[in-house]
Amino acid sequence: MRVIIDAMGGDNAPLVNIEGALLFLQEPRADVDITLVGDQVVINAELQKHTYDSNRIRVVHASQAVQMGESPTRSFKEKPDSSLRIGLNLLKKGEGDAFLSAGNTGAVMAYSLLTLGRIPGVDRPCVGAFLPHHAGTTLLLDVGAVSEVKPKNLLQFGIMGTFAFQTIMKTNTKPRVSLLSIGEEEEKGTSLVKAAYRLLEESSSVNFVGYCEGRDIFTNEVDIVVTDGFTGNVALKLAESAFTTLFNLIRTKIHSVIQKIGAGLLMPVFKEIRNQFDPNNYGGSPLLGVKGISLICHGNSTSIGIKNAIREAQRLIRSRLLETIETGIRESQEQITFNPMDDEVIRH
Repeated sequence: MRVIIDAMGGDNAPLVNIEGALLFLQEPRADVDITLVGDQVVINAELQKHTYDSNRIRVVHASQAVQMGESPTRSFKEKPDSSLRIGLNLLKKGEGDAFLSAGNTGAVMAYSLLTLGRIPGVDRPCVGAFLPHHAGTTLLLDVGAVSEVKPKNLLQFGIMGTFAFQTIMKTNTKPRVSLLSIGEEEEKGTSLVKAAYRLLEESSSVNFVGYCEGRDIFTNEVDIVVTDGFTGNVALKLAESAFTTLFNLIRTKIHSVIQKIGAGLLMPVFKEIRNQFDPNNYGGSPLLGVKGISLICHGNSTSIGIKNAIREAQRLIRSRLLETIETGIRESQEQITFNPMDDEVIRH
């Protein structure tokens, strides 16, 4: 297995990307070789500071880098030698099994789509993120790929999420799919949400259990929560910051000696829970719907985050996620025609 890394992507590039790769190679059962794509001089200068197996790391030069604030479409045209574009081209040519980047999220999504193409039957890709709760985990999607969607896109997110959940969680049971709204009643929600509700309800490819509210994401009531990328990204960022805020609030209320002793005893528990919501612990989120494994990492990823993203890529490669989604979409009854006027299903 080989994972390709956009070494120049992210707020802390290229240092954390290089260090993350080296950290991963030190782990047991790290049967993945690494390709670092970026400024060869800078990358090699950093690698020379470390002891590592040179047979495990390949450096591919890229003279350009896509910055965090750049327009994805403009940079795609104006920067053909960017580390992002070269890395994805290597994946497309079969010189790697997965690609990851902590760079501009919109650019990673657009470049992946333009370079790798869509899985047949998928109109828009989506990004999924697993969020922990007391009894397991919930898959939230989309969390940033597509801000404005149509009802059929939300249906396809549910289908892809179902296959991804079953593959990654290694279960044959159909996960419970819900649609994020402002209430559980069927009549609530926007016209978009109501139309998507009807499509999901009629689908035989998903185990649709109705609407869920934001508070239900962290319960064991649902397995998959479907929403548009704008709403999902807000929910994800809120979740990432919620426990840190709560942790800091608790600290401000601890004054007496007894309270400090109690807090000290509970500190390992607090840290463990906080770490569950730290984006560096899950590393990267897969872009579902493109013909390749492309992971989007947090822009502020640390070397630990990059290491864990490589581990996640390894897990996705082993699980044959891409093949499962391709087969599932092809065999799904939802790989059918949608009426362009109202997004209603035209069944064959």
